Amino acid sequence: MFKHRRSLIFLTLAVLALMAVLGAQSRRKPHLPPPLKVLIPFEAAWEGMLETVRQDVPVEVDQADQISGEIVTTQRDYIDGPLTESHIAKIGVPVKLTDASWKKARYRYVINVQLIAAREAVVTVNTDIEALKREFLGQESWVDIQSNGRLETQLLTAFGKRLFGSEFELDQPKKGFWEHDPSYVPRPEDRIPTVASPERPPR
Repeated sequence: MFKHRRSLIFLTLAVLALMAVLGAQSRRKPHLPPPLKVLIPFEAAWEGMLETVRQDVPVEVDQADQISGEIVTTQRDYIDGPLTESHIAKIGVPVKLTDASWKKARYRYVINVQLIAAREAVVTVNTDIEALKREFLGQESWVDIQSNGRLETQLLTAFGKRLFGSEFELDQPKKGFWEHDPSYVPRPEDRIPTVASPERPPR
């Protein structure tokens, strides 16, 4: 009887621990890539990013102010139709609707290239994602969707490959003990740049 009760207690604790892990994973926040520090002149970083946006993404540039270092692209349609909800989850944090449905999604890049020194610049990529919500009574509205970092990572990786070669890869956060894919959501002021240069691209 005692052994049976002890086994039952152990099994209950194991189930509770598993539920806690799964719950933590379900609340997992997205991974946003940190700014990329490049050991090249500002002009090279600026022109390299413009070429990446126009040729590798590709998407049109709406604003490009070299003095402020800001590049803003035009809105790009991402998905339209019945599969919108599942596709939003590929680039953003899913938002479950109970009284409406998602009809389409779009996004744009907001990129900042900052001069640090004569041969040093920092590149930051953010993505504005919007999804069109249609309520059951027909009313429609655009809703901001939090990015999961996939679009930012793709753009920074394409930028790095253009400047430093096909072997370029962004650094990934170290895996945690309990999670296979740990959450890592730095605030804008906490996003520490990784370093890349023609002599030492990141791994």
